[in-house]
Amino acid sequence: MRLEKTHCVLRLFMTVLCALGCSDQTLLGQDPADPKAIAFFESKIRPLLEKHCLECHQGKDSKADLDLSHPKGWQAAGVIKPGDPKNSLLFTVVTSQDPDVRMPPPPKDPLSKAQQSSILEWISQGAYDPRSQVPESTESIGPKKRNRIFEITDEDRAYWAFQPLNLPTWDSPLGELSPSKKIDLLVGDLNLQTASPRERLRRLYLDLWGLPPTYEQVQAFEQDPAIERWNEIVEELLGSLHYGERWGRYWLDWVRFAETNGYERDGLKPHAWKYRDYVIDAFAKDKPYDQFIIEQLAGDQWAESQGYGPSNEPELWRQAVIATGFYRLHVWDDEPDDTLAAEFDDADDVMVTIGSAFLGLTIGCARCHDHKFDPISQHDYYSLLSFMRGIDPYGLSKKGGGGRGTGKIQRYLVSDQESASWEADRQTKIAQKQKELESSSDPAARLAIEGDIKTLRDSVPPFEAALSVWEIGPEPKATFVLNRGDPNSPKEQVHPKTPEILPELPVGESKSHRLKLAQWIASEKNPMTARVLVNRIWQRHFGIGIVPSIDDFGTTGQKPSNLKLLDFLANELIASGWSIKHVHRIILSSDSYSKSSRPAVSSEASLYGQPQLRRLDAESIRDSILKISGRLSNQRSGPSIYPSLTQEVKDAANPVSVSMWHESPKDQQDCRSVYLIVKRSLKVPFLETLDFANSTSPTPVRTVTTTAPQALLLLNDPWMHEQAEHLSKRVFDRVGMDRSRQIEALWQAVYQRMPTDREMRSVLEYVGSNQDRFVSLCRALLNSSEFIYMD
Repeated sequence: MRLEKTHCVLRLFMTVLCALGCSDQTLLGQDPADPKAIAFFESKIRPLLEKHCLECHQGKDSKADLDLSHPKGWQAAGVIKPGDPKNSLLFTVVTSQDPDVRMPPPPKDPLSKAQQSSILEWISQGAYDPRSQVPESTESIGPKKRNRIFEITDEDRAYWAFQPLNLPTWDSPLGELSPSKKIDLLVGDLNLQTASPRERLRRLYLDLWGLPPTYEQVQAFEQDPAIERWNEIVEELLGSLHYGERWGRYWLDWVRFAETNGYERDGLKPHAWKYRDYVIDAFAKDKPYDQFIIEQLAGDQWAESQGYGPSNEPELWRQAVIATGFYRLHVWDDEPDDTLAAEFDDADDVMVTIGSAFLGLTIGCARCHDHKFDPISQHDYYSLLSFMRGIDPYGLSKKGGGGRGTGKIQRYLVSDQESASWEADRQTKIAQKQKELESSSDPAARLAIEGDIKTLRDSVPPFEAALSVWEIGPEPKATFVLNRGDPNSPKEQVHPKTPEILPELPVGESKSHRLKLAQWIASEKNPMTARVLVNRIWQRHFGIGIVPSIDDFGTTGQKPSNLKLLDFLANELIASGWSIKHVHRIILSSDSYSKSSRPAVSSEASLYGQPQLRRLDAESIRDSILKISGRLSNQRSGPSIYPSLTQEVKDAANPVSVSMWHESPKDQQDCRSVYLIVKRSLKVPFLETLDFANSTSPTPVRTVTTTAPQALLLLNDPWMHEQAEHLSKRVFDRVGMDRSRQIEALWQAVYQRMPTDREMRSVLEYVGSNQDRFVSLCRALLNSSEFIYMD
């Protein structure tokens, strides 16, 4: 019966699609050779192949007669079956656990889970490979490998990413132009059409809020599309908390935010949601980006340096402490084979995230040896690590079997004296009860006293707490360069120092090493920080970054398509007082942003300057459905919400994870998706199916897949049926029972436009007076490309 019902639903859905003039391929699909496929290959696959494969597998003498430097090579070898990764030998060997099979072979590191996922996605989508020419030379075409003896060369110093920011010069009167007009000059004329007012407004709302505008808002803008009105709308959107919710979620991707530890037990990280709310609030209030960095990396030490505390600027102190939860977001193994090795694994996780999120560098590649491609030595790695060696580790030390507990990972947001006073009072009460127990001979009385003692021992201070860092004491742990990354094989000791290739910020004699590191990263003298952020902002607005490899500005990444534009935006960020909203304003007010996404570009190098057709991310799809159905709640901040799980999900999931999934009241579940629980071992199924971030490693740009389960989810999920019912009822309440007016209202709600004559005729003929078909029509529209894609 279930299979028959599914087939009926699919037939119904395809009928509706045909009525709308759509094909099955427009549902979630795309041309594999479209700009997104090119960008995915160039940012994910080409760097991976060049870094891990081409050393052995290219040219006439390639190992195993496998040449991966061009598509004809892997086609001839038959190692990839486009669309079928499970039967592709390449995917099999890069994911194998067998050291005799795995590629790259030991002692080389295996591909990361994220890299394996990229290979999986690439093959699943047809293994699009634009490298059409067979190389005539057998020399390496990838990034140049460094010499075994580390040294900074003139070539390193001349590399674009390590150069100071260069502000473009403007001849008069160009120098008097607005920043937005200067952006247009730097992008150049790409001979693109201008998007329609509806397309522009829908793009703007989805970019800044992750929610569509209303039909009435689109109509109003179509009647007055002047730049002055556009700028007013930009300000309205930037001034809303919805902006913070949308862009705060991006940051959470970049720092691999989750509220649990991962692994089998996947324990809860206490109060992690407060870090999420801190991030949302920071974006909503346009906290200067340099301060945002400092608070996350050293908020406690910064507050202390300013004299802030529970009794002096308590809210600034509170936010600064909560921000340091950044250090506690990593996965954590509560039962490692080696506690010391696990401690360094945790530290490396933080180092990798700092390098990715703030600097756009693959710092983690220098943990076991000098970086193979970038001018970052192993000495640099451990010198950077020493800035953070004063942090009390997440986990307690352990020897022998059994799990270990967490260390000092949360702080009460009151003064140390108030906290100590409460603890002293608790201990006094326990001691008093112990004396009563010793003097009592009444069994019933003893049982009651023992219960009181247990209650006191289990009691939690009545103070607000936050996930945060603690220092181990006045002196940090000594840091040594570790031979091959082995903590049991230390070599020379190192001290806090920034990488030699980048401008040095003197650290002085201060013991606040993390604060010095944060100030160095947030310095306008650091050429990486501002460039990395403005590139991320551009990528979110246009679909492709000026530097396509968003989190890798090193030699294994891609070069900027327009370095002058990148540096101009970075200078604007700094000159504005590190205002992120300022960068939004000047980009969104440019003519470049107003262009159509319709293909009209002949040069791949110009893709960065044209807004791309993009599928909405998982949260925007869910949130937009809730808004259109009239069910989006006003939930703002607070502990995360646990949505209901189907029985099928519960049966298939880890029982431990299910037992910890405490479903929230139904009236709380229709919140924005950013407020839903992020549990590493059990993601919210709706979001995970639609390519939610992996939350284990930094996610600069989410992989966008096109799969049958996505279409089936949007058709058959019980939650989708509920929303379709709510939407149909909302339409009826608004316009009554006139079918033509219902269809008009439905199109206005979902597409923010009126139906065409053809659509009206086809849908009227199909739906007729059948109410069930109208509800199914609601569901079909919420599954259509026009709804889930942004022009």
